[in-house]
Amino acid sequence: MLDSATPRRILILSADMGEGHNATGRALRAAAGRLWPDASTHWLDTLDVMGRGVGPVFRRIYVTNVEKTPWLYEFFYDSVWRYRWFARASKRFVGEWAGRRLAARIDQIQPDLILSTYPLGTAGLDWLRRHRGLETPIGAWVSDFAPHPFWVYQGIDLNLVMHEVAVPVAARSAPGATVAISAPTADEVFQPGDRGAARAELDLPHDTFISLVACGSLGFGRSEDTVRELLDGTPDGVVVVVCGRNERLRARIRAAVGNDPRVRVLGWTDRMAALMVACDVVVTNAGGATSLEALAVGRPVLMHRPIAAHGRANAKLMEDAGIAVVCQREGELAAAVRDLPRLAQMERLALKQADERLVEEGLQALNSARPERLERVLSAEDALFVHIASPRVPQHVGAILEMSHEVDVADVAGMLDGMHGVRGHVDPGTWWRRPRWVQDESLDTKALVSEVDGMPLQHAVDTFYAEPLPVGATAAALIVHGSSPAILFKLDHALGDGVAVLRGLLTGTDGKGRAWTNPVGHQISHKLPRLRFSGLKALARAGSVPRGPKFGATRRFGLAKLPGAEVRATARALDATPTELLLAMFALAYQGDQLRVMVPWSLRGTDTLRAAGNWTGAVSVDLPVRETDPLRCLKLVQDALRSGVESGAPEAANFVVRLIGLLPAPAHRLLARLVYQSRWFGAIASVIPGPRWKVSLGGSEIEAAYAVLPLAEGVPVAWGALTWGRYVTVCVTGGGAADGKPLAARMVDALREFSGRTP
Repeated sequence: MLDSATPRRILILSADMGEGHNATGRALRAAAGRLWPDASTHWLDTLDVMGRGVGPVFRRIYVTNVEKTPWLYEFFYDSVWRYRWFARASKRFVGEWAGRRLAARIDQIQPDLILSTYPLGTAGLDWLRRHRGLETPIGAWVSDFAPHPFWVYQGIDLNLVMHEVAVPVAARSAPGATVAISAPTADEVFQPGDRGAARAELDLPHDTFISLVACGSLGFGRSEDTVRELLDGTPDGVVVVVCGRNERLRARIRAAVGNDPRVRVLGWTDRMAALMVACDVVVTNAGGATSLEALAVGRPVLMHRPIAAHGRANAKLMEDAGIAVVCQREGELAAAVRDLPRLAQMERLALKQADERLVEEGLQALNSARPERLERVLSAEDALFVHIASPRVPQHVGAILEMSHEVDVADVAGMLDGMHGVRGHVDPGTWWRRPRWVQDESLDTKALVSEVDGMPLQHAVDTFYAEPLPVGATAAALIVHGSSPAILFKLDHALGDGVAVLRGLLTGTDGKGRAWTNPVGHQISHKLPRLRFSGLKALARAGSVPRGPKFGATRRFGLAKLPGAEVRATARALDATPTELLLAMFALAYQGDQLRVMVPWSLRGTDTLRAAGNWTGAVSVDLPVRETDPLRCLKLVQDALRSGVESGAPEAANFVVRLIGLLPAPAHRLLARLVYQSRWFGAIASVIPGPRWKVSLGGSEIEAAYAVLPLAEGVPVAWGALTWGRYVTVCVTGGGAADGKPLAARMVDALREFSGRTP
């Protein structure tokens, strides 16, 4: 049986750009299989995910740069190192491109670990962490010996390089990044072996110096020149040339060497491991997968005329580590293969490198690491509540839990820990920076919990929710001790909508309903709802509303418990939904003039039910508050609500929120306050699903729960209805002239009127 520390799903992010990235991915997959045999492994090609045709285009650009325009490749590579602004801009561009495309696939797989072997994939993961709150542990394995800025990211939990000499280079390329050393990430078949046995297996001479020329799966460079120099250096030796998938290179070498028995020319082969064990030296020109495989086998590497950019950087760093020799000028390669003492010393170093570490060590380190939580840019839906909040109308959502027995601070702090964002504060942004969460992992959630003895629940509710959250805090809780114990929560509305808050608070509680008590996670793929012109038209035609009751700073809260079975049975009998019935009940309960209620409408799908954040649109309903006939009132509410939903108004409202969210923070704040205020609606109402089964916390049953909604500027009434066990609970927030307590009581009376009209 798997324990809690064992990953169940592992995602490997690679790319078919040569064979090096895939080879590293296969090595990681094999190591993960040895560590966690019951875990499933998923594989994504970053370039395929980025879009149709991206892979072939990028491969063609890469091959063209290396073979025909190496000066351009070198210019780009040097510029990334020389100009930090250019590196940041380039990484941001490819990161957002790859990240947006990867998001849905990651949400679908829901991995417990993500292992990246391709820099563009790593850039996408870094972007998702910074902008979408991706919290899955991420490791990036650098398959080049010399890491460049595109390889290393501060937002990645573990950046793994192949040698200690690469650590300062990686640290310089991304200051603040966590860098560690990995064993060479080669396929598991690449390991030290018996040279004589390998030669016998391959029908190679036992007593001859053998050079293996391998320049990767793409076969870059002029390997015919390499072969000529090796034959000059070891006239009695044998040269084995592996041309990979480059058939033109294979033909050129055959034409150059003719029938020379000292040269064996191969194309693509699956016997590279045996060839490396059999040889005395590996000659290459890039320093990627071929060099890592040679190190894993324990063979010295000669870098002959390394290719531009990363090839030259790899060659120099490998030479600095003492495990390779760079041969750039004419005759240097021939001299290097004659220097047998130096080759023997390099072989000893390579074998030592192969024996020092296992690939599994990096995986274990990543699995035990706490995921890096960086500041995260807020979505437009979340940022809306940052901008409309003020001391007069604080935007905190709440939950009131009536408990069967006393609970302690540790239990309540544990509930807060289930909410994303409670450890930190909101940065409201500037003209140049969007609003974001700034994490503070040092915060102890117990400090957010206070206690009071013997206070009546109604007084505790009025007092606790009348005050805004402490400056810099995103959550607070109050334990009410006494004959009727309760827990009161309030959380910054930017943390999430009612569904997200309820699911987050219930994480880790005892209950039969896994759908509610499983952990809440960030949904990193932000799917745009389907926008229809009719929805935009409905918004435009709604117009403004007359100002309602006088709004003031005083808050009065009303609580009511409705029999859940009666609510549902009455709605069915009247051919209505519970939401329609509850809105009609409020219309009968409200005593006043014309009233438009804004109903937050969930846009969550089956794949976003557990997502944190706000996933809502809104539909406005002009309530028939002067209608005294319950059935007529219900019919008018039904027609108005269904018309708004069917027109696409919730999706249109969400679109408007997203649209104004593209503006700089000050402009966003101005427009948000213009659209979310009493000019457009006079009340807020939300109906939230909840568990109907028993839920307990620390042995104490949560007997009832109420959803507490905030007001908007000038809007004096908000109420939330929540399904909980055998109840549908209602909490009415009244501000100023409106009083929530009598409104809640009249909703109870209204239910009796409707149930009395059922057949």
